[in-house]
Amino acid sequence: MADAGLADEIVAEVCEIASADGSDGWLAASFKTAAYVLSQHSSQVHDSLIAKAFHGTGTLNRRTGLTGRWESVVGAQQAAWLLLPVARGRQVLVPKSVAVLESTDGIAGLHEAGIRDVTVSGAESGECRVIDGGDAGQLLGQAAAAAAVVGSAEGVLRLHVERARARLATSHGGGEITDAAAAQLAWAASDIDAARLQVADSVAADIDAATWAHRQAVARARDAADRLIANSRHALSASDSVTGMWRDVHAGCRLAVRLFGVGRQAGA
Repeated sequence: MADAGLADEIVAEVCEIASADGSDGWLAASFKTAAYVLSQHSSQVHDSLIAKAFHGTGTLNRRTGLTGRWESVVGAQQAAWLLLPVARGRQVLVPKSVAVLESTDGIAGLHEAGIRDVTVSGAESGECRVIDGGDAGQLLGQAAAAAAVVGSAEGVLRLHVERARARLATSHGGGEITDAAAAQLAWAASDIDAARLQVADSVAADIDAATWAHRQAVARARDAADRLIANSRHALSASDSVTGMWRDVHAGCRLAVRLFGVGRQAGA
């Protein structure tokens, strides 16, 4: 990676933001990855929010302009610009005004992340700015996605611990936190810490090793969140904030796993 120090900072920041709000974490992952790509391939500073697509492709030529479809673009609703992969390993920066945004099906969570399917049909080539570099930002995009999932799982842990402490403070009995529940809590915390370290270390790896680390980190974080929910009262209430963040973990997992598949193809 061209600037590992900056990538480290981005991954750490995404993880921390996601621990407070899963949707905000994913938005940070999308916007910061796009900004990173432009910083590596252009001397111009772009102040507007830019959402980067990973799924789908398009074609760009002088006669027909830009045409294509990209699925599950995080932050597309909030962004002013879109960074879209096209044929021959290029990416194209276009204003959102040339695109049609549609709701993305099958995302049960991350409701504020602005996830949309994007379609562009015949946008004039003069409105498109080509960014060379093939899979530029792919590794960071993967790491940021994994960080968003791990951060969301850490948020589940933090909220769960806060609730447990509040119950202990008002409980007159010793049965609120059993030895088994304490063991599950420690196990989940350990796995989330391990997942966070894996993601942090991945930015210096090659794409194949990083993809493996990201997959394992996301699986660890998801399983840890599942154990916390299974051994608590939160699963009984769909409106519980802990349950809501748990849903963000699972929605993020589905997005991340698809992205890891793109990374595996890029590294083939």
